[in-house]
Amino acid sequence: MTSRTAATLHVTNGDTVLYLFKKAGITGTHLAWRDALYEGPVLGDTLEQTSAYRASFASSRGYGNPIKIIHDFERRDAQLRRAADFQEVVLWFEHDLYDQLQILQVLTALEALDLEPGRVSIVQSDNYLGTMTADELSPLLARRRTVTAATFRSARRAWERFRSGSPLDLFVASKEDAIGLPFLRAALQRLCEEYPWTRDGLSRSQRQALEAIAQGPARDQDLFRRAQAREEAAFMSDGTFAKIVDDLRVSPAPLIESNDDALAVTALGRRVLAGDADWLDGAGIDRWIGGVHLNAPGAARWDDEKVQFVGAGP
Repeated sequence: MTSRTAATLHVTNGDTVLYLFKKAGITGTHLAWRDALYEGPVLGDTLEQTSAYRASFASSRGYGNPIKIIHDFERRDAQLRRAADFQEVVLWFEHDLYDQLQILQVLTALEALDLEPGRVSIVQSDNYLGTMTADELSPLLARRRTVTAATFRSARRAWERFRSGSPLDLFVASKEDAIGLPFLRAALQRLCEEYPWTRDGLSRSQRQALEAIAQGPARDQDLFRRAQAREEAAFMSDGTFAKIVDDLRVSPAPLIESNDDALAVTALGRRVLAGDADWLDGAGIDRWIGGVHLNAPGAARWDDEKVQFVGAGP
């Protein structure tokens, strides 16, 4: 099987890696899978149906021109649907939550195409592909592993649990080892922490954003770096971080305020950080995580001390 050929489809997490492919001489068709699946609804029975929900969510969050967003999803999905036209499909993804959810979606879509065994392989790195040099990236191709039927099944099962309407299904997936997906368990455990916590109503990402601002005035990029430094495996873009900060600022119960063109923590924000107040008492909640819509006072919460969900049903 030829690996460095135009007959290879390379699928990865974003445009930076596409640029490195070219520098490294990794030729073929290059496809970026641009979608932060850890935020917003992940619904629909087919890839195209899910993309319609994702495009609507991305537009509502102001992530780009709505028409272009829809077009980009349609073009991306159509390219993957043509995977059978290629001698090999190589997936390039990292260990973090952003990439691991994308792996599940891509593998589930590819499994439905019923390609011959051995046609799909995967590169999984515990380092960030976009920060590598071309010389560091290139040798990874030879280390790719063939995706087996067992890995396809593991990915589909985890994808279905992520898209379930019950947080308990996500919790089950976060406790299982997935065949051929060594980083998935830790990534799904991190996703559980994106639910509001029992002690203050904040998700882990919201708390880290608030704590970064509480450290003192800083430029937006410095605030982003402060928050991401707390991650075991950073997965968030600066654009998503900015939306989180804005949510905390424009909430009916704001935890952040603008003070002389700098961001500062409000009195309520300080109480929430100290564990003396619950943000959701005043702010309410209307968020999606996978297939779960958190939109009621009794919505499921994450108990970080007991490492389990509370109020998630039987």
